Amino acid sequence: MEDRKTKEILKSLRNKNKMTQKDMSKKLEVSISHYTKLENGFVNPSFKLLGRIKEEFNEVDMNNFFA
Repeated sequence: MEDRKTKEILKSLRNKNKMTQKDMSKKLEVSISHYTKLENGFVNPSFKLLGRIKEEFNEVDMNNFFA
């Protein structure tokens, strides 16, 4: 099942910060293949990863991941 919210949030963050998928995977400490799956909606982020996203990108409203 594709998670459009997560997909949109991650792509938006990456584009806003002018980062590649590889840059994002390094920043979030996940493999490039896992990050690609997240951004394409094939997997959902764990709570641990959501915490890393919040640490790295304070502007993210975490409620959007659950809306």
